[in-house]
Amino acid sequence: MTTRTETSGFLEGQIGAVGESIFHRMRNVLNSIHVSAGLIHHRLRESHVADVGRIADMLEAHSHEYGRYLTQDPKGKKIPHFLGQLNEELSQNHLDTLTELTTLNYHLEQLEYYLTVGQTPNRVGGFKDTIQFAAIMDEALASHQCELDRMGVQVCREYQRVGEGILEVSKLLRILVNLIRNAINGMREITGWAHRLTLYVLPCPDRERFVRLQVADTGSGIPLEGLTRVFSPQASGEKTDLLPNLHASALAAKELTGSLRVWSDGPMQGAIFTLDLPVIHMEGER
Repeated sequence: MTTRTETSGFLEGQIGAVGESIFHRMRNVLNSIHVSAGLIHHRLRESHVADVGRIADMLEAHSHEYGRYLTQDPKGKKIPHFLGQLNEELSQNHLDTLTELTTLNYHLEQLEYYLTVGQTPNRVGGFKDTIQFAAIMDEALASHQCELDRMGVQVCREYQRVGEGILEVSKLLRILVNLIRNAINGMREITGWAHRLTLYVLPCPDRERFVRLQVADTGSGIPLEGLTRVFSPQASGEKTDLLPNLHASALAAKELTGSLRVWSDGPMQGAIFTLDLPVIHMEGER
């Protein structure tokens, strides 16, 4: 017979193992952040932006004779060709820096995700727990609230009574964090709008004993032809603004015996993600 002490020790060991795993992943992400920051710093230091100022000074010094200076002076004749080379180099440097900044943002959001998971060490993957769906939605929102406030996004909660359920909480939390992060990314792409993030919790209208969780935004939206690719797996090494990977969220939904889908009326029309989950209701609930 297993004693309560033995069970407690087992759970503590599991929690400790999960915490160690999260710490290891966070350390790897931090290493990647250092690499990206170093590359950006190097590219900015090696940039030839100062050459633009020197050429401007040369032209200013010969402002009274542009034609002769650019066509007859040995130094002036080199300027058009040099400007073409400089444009190519600065454009490539700009593109490389933007790419590295996207990578840096990717790693920072990964770190934020692991920190969110680390704040709930009692929720060990694989263990089911009794949850209130509205509370878990709010928990997923909490780590993004400061960012939403900075962006001026209005958060609306449309929560209906659905009772408690029994699910793997860590897996559900990961899905919702991913969906909220994706919504924020979509709204950040469009400036000058009064954005709104709406969270729904309601009984599934077309499936008995299912609960429906939805995350709707007023962001960049998705073209019709792109709806079928939202949950596609990323190619190896590919970076995406939808971070963490929505493909992983769709897989997690299936592991919970549920489904995850998306709809958008098109570009600039926002998007709504719908997560339907079966609910094992507590005894005595109707």
